[in-house]
Amino acid sequence: MTHKLLVEGVSRTFPGVRGGAPVLALTTTDIAVAENDFITVLGPSGCGKSTLLRIVAGLDRPTTGRVLLDGRPVTGPGPERGMVFQSYTLFPWLTVAENIAYGLTERGVPAAAARETVAHYVDRMGLRGFERHWPKQLSGGMQQRTAIARALANDPAILLLDEPFGALDNQTRALMQELLLGIWERDRKTVLFVTHDIEEAIFLASRVLVMSARPGRIKAELPVELDHPRSYRVKTTPAFTELKARLTEEIRADAMLAADV
Repeated sequence: MTHKLLVEGVSRTFPGVRGGAPVLALTTTDIAVAENDFITVLGPSGCGKSTLLRIVAGLDRPTTGRVLLDGRPVTGPGPERGMVFQSYTLFPWLTVAENIAYGLTERGVPAAAARETVAHYVDRMGLRGFERHWPKQLSGGMQQRTAIARALANDPAILLLDEPFGALDNQTRALMQELLLGIWERDRKTVLFVTHDIEEAIFLASRVLVMSARPGRIKAELPVELDHPRSYRVKTTPAFTELKARLTEEIRADAMLAADV
């Protein structure tokens, strides 16, 4: 099996605040992500999921260990990693089309080729008719569609998503899950997706990694052997329900610890 991404012995300790004790956010973690895999990382709030993803993105440095993408060490941000955050991170002074084109423009892609790529992802993400809208004129779901389109337009080697649908209402969130999964089923882009939602983790993934409460570590790994293409109807099947029950048990105790219950 070809490993697209390797996380080897990664940990992260943050300095204490105002002379306080250092905080171990992420303990020694190893992850292997295969080419074209869709991995979800599931765990309670504060367990280090986002810290792990930021390290993979090159937005933070590990205290120990290393991250390899296509065999090359990750030492900082790069266009080969497309990042989508929970918060809406579009540039407010750029239109939808200009936001999608941003990375292409920065890389010096010729204008005609950039326009073609933008048009492609406008269609793929259901944004036709909104190309000249400003972010403030869009709903949360439309903003995240634009953010995902911007990430995909750069044709990254891996797509990194940090709870991208966490701020959306339930109906919009479900639709966005179906949209993203449909894109993955067609393109088979390698994806690492962080979430605290069990159903979301199962529905999207080919494999779910479960993190413990802080200091975070990978405590379990469950393959999701549900057929593709997947529709929302799979969420009511016995196989899905069984996976949900197993994952609920895996994270329940740690979720209670994280909440200090």
